[in-house]
Amino acid sequence: MRRIALLASMASALLAGACSSPAPEPVYYLLRAEYSEGARRLDPPFRAGLGRVVVAPYLLSSPGIVVETAPGVVRPAQRYRWAEPLDAGLRWFVRGEIARALGFEVGGGLVDRADWDYTIDVYISQLHGTMAGTALLEAAYVIRPTADRGQLVEYRFSRAEPLDDEGYAALVAAEQRLLRALADAIAESLRAAAAAH
Repeated sequence: MRRIALLASMASALLAGACSSPAPEPVYYLLRAEYSEGARRLDPPFRAGLGRVVVAPYLLSSPGIVVETAPGVVRPAQRYRWAEPLDAGLRWFVRGEIARALGFEVGGGLVDRADWDYTIDVYISQLHGTMAGTALLEAAYVIRPTADRGQLVEYRFSRAEPLDDEGYAALVAAEQRLLRALADAIAESLRAAAAAH
């Protein structure tokens, strides 16, 4: 029953642009890490920074939030959109969530890269909802240490997350949970790399 209601809700939203009546105002979603109060460590055990964040082109071709309407068929929503280019939003979100998971800041600028012990590159190949009421994330990440801190290590991350409710707000929330889990995995990989040296 819930799956049918979700299907109807998303299908009507996707078709809203086809109606001849004036389109309702777009709804914009901002992708940002959760704000957390409290102190962060000023003397981190290692310095890490976020290098490249590469996003699949289908996610960048439109500002609309993407839903897979049939196997291998995706459609961006006309009314429900990201508030900024998704690659920029993902960069802010992932960097903030890795820092939250580690308990200290993670670099992100070109200027301080020479000071990093580890550079993290992230590749997002899938991030969308399905008509079955789930959000999907397929990603890979690479941890590149400086020459004296070990070897480059590659990881794959794949997970599905059920939506808590119907609609795009629930889809965005599920995608944020997936990205938070990815950041937690990256933080754990960084800790393991640092502990090995």
